[in-house]
Amino acid sequence: MKTNLLLIILTIVALVSCKKASVRPDTENPELPAYSEQGLNAGGMLINNKSWISSRIGLFSTARPLQLFSYPNGDSIVVLLNGGYKDSRLQYQQPRTIFIVLKNIRIATDNDLLKLNGKSYNLDGNINYGGFSDSYGYKKTGNSVGNITFGKVSEINNITYGDGSPNNPILHPYIVSGRLEMNLTTTTNYVLTKGRFDVNILRSYNQFAIIL
Repeated sequence: MKTNLLLIILTIVALVSCKKASVRPDTENPELPAYSEQGLNAGGMLINNKSWISSRIGLFSTARPLQLFSYPNGDSIVVLLNGGYKDSRLQYQQPRTIFIVLKNIRIATDNDLLKLNGKSYNLDGNINYGGFSDSYGYKKTGNSVGNITFGKVSEINNITYGDGSPNNPILHPYIVSGRLEMNLTTTTNYVLTKGRFDVNILRSYNQFAIIL
């Protein structure tokens, strides 16, 4: 019952954030959503010139287009982008999840997310890197090179959850947007271009988690 209630709440968040805006196709690559910074829960990229689209939020789905896990004791974060190929003939092919590991950044509170606003990180394949993984990034493959640039990262302070009582802290969702480009070689060479993401996330186990 609690799980169903959480899903309903997350769907309401998505609807509220999108009430005054909608996802539009990119003018140069119409199979991808246009870049935006409004928390529209949209995103995508080209993988070897094939359209890959971020997961869509549904009432009975726990899939998230983006998840962010922070490890403040290790001064690192892991960003997961979830989705699949737009072509139905490729929808069951990997990757389903793309991960990015960023080090030397400490996010220990919700407000620390603002440190990402406007920041660009070089993926050197060693300190910062990306690749493909399973759900929640447990099994990672790859040490890709490239770049991730965060656009607008801001608090949605007109939406509040919780009442501040024990075990029910006051929380606000955050907009996290940005762009991604990277090259990854496993048994196949993958070139990821035109990547973009625009989501709203709330601190919870499957959106934004601070792991101590």
